[in-house]
Amino acid sequence: MNRSLFFTSLILFSFLRISAQSTGAFKKLTNVIDSYPMFSPDGKKIAFESNRTGNFKIYTINADGTNIKQLTYDTAFDGTPAWSPDGKLIVFASERDNDPEIYIMNADGSNQKRLTNIKGDDSHPKFTPDGKKIIFCSAKATPDLTIDWSKQWIEIFTMNPDGTDIQQISHFKAVSTFPDLSPDGKKIVFRKVTPEAGFNWDLSNSERNSEIFVMNSDGTNPVNISNNAAFDGWPVWTTDGKKILFASNRNGPANTSQIFIVDPYGNNLQQLSNGPGGFAQPSMSKNGHTVAAYNFYETSEYEYGCISTLELK
Repeated sequence: MNRSLFFTSLILFSFLRISAQSTGAFKKLTNVIDSYPMFSPDGKKIAFESNRTGNFKIYTINADGTNIKQLTYDTAFDGTPAWSPDGKLIVFASERDNDPEIYIMNADGSNQKRLTNIKGDDSHPKFTPDGKKIIFCSAKATPDLTIDWSKQWIEIFTMNPDGTDIQQISHFKAVSTFPDLSPDGKKIVFRKVTPEAGFNWDLSNSERNSEIFVMNSDGTNPVNISNNAAFDGWPVWTTDGKKILFASNRNGPANTSQIFIVDPYGNNLQQLSNGPGGFAQPSMSKNGHTVAAYNFYETSEYEYGCISTLELK
C-alpha cells in the first residue's frame, strides 16, 4: 500500500457485509483519509493518523466517533500512534527531523520528545504490555542504507520509554515490521518478507512474500503462521492474547485486503470482514468486542478511506 496514494478527496461508504464472526454492525467513524487506528487501553478513545489538513498528523477520537482532537501540528509526517498501557502516553513515528524516528508525547499532545536518533527508518512503535519497554522496527543494522528500502535489514528492537537501552531482538537480515508483544510478554507477532515466491499488493507475481510470524520474545523460534502466497500484514494480538488479527489480500481483488483472525499456531483461520472495499490495520478494544480498522478503496491511481469499527459476537 503506497502512502503517496492517500492524497485524494472524501468518500462516503456503503454498507458492509460481515462474516458469521461479527454481528454485522458496522460504523464509520470518520469521513476523510484516516488510518492506523489504535484503541486506548480503556477502550474509550482511538488514536489515528490523518491527512485531513493536507499532511499526516495524529488525532484522537471518542470510540463513538465524537470529539476529534488534533495532537501534532508540525509540517512533516506523523503517524502510527500507540498508547501506553496506562493511557497517559502515545508513542509514534515522525519525519519532522528529516529522518524517520520514534517520538513520544503525553496523551493530550503535550511534551513531545524524540526517542531515537538512528540513521535509517525507525517505525511502528508500540509499548510492551507492562509499559516498561517500547518495541519497534529499525533499519539501523543495515550495512548500506543507500540500497532500496525493500532490501534493507529492517529488524525488531526494544528500548526504554526514554529512548535508552536499545536492544536488537531479531537477526533475520530481512524486512520485519509491525511487531506486537503478546499480553503475557512471551511472544512477538510481526510481519516478515520472505524469499519465497508470492504475490504483491496488486496480486502481480513477486519473487518475495509477506507473511505473519510469531516468535519468542527473545527472538528465537520464528514460526510462519500465515503460510499463504498472498500479502499478509498488520498483525496484532487480541486483548486476551489467544488470537491474532491481521489483514490479507488472499481472497482478492487486487489492492484490497480483509481482516482475518487466527490462533498463534496458524490454526482456526476465520475471515472477519468481507467488503465492499478493503480493511487493514486492525486494533481490538479492551473488552474484545470491537475491532477498529482502516476501511479503504484503492486502485493504481488513487486511494481513499476512513476509520471504521465492527462489533464482534
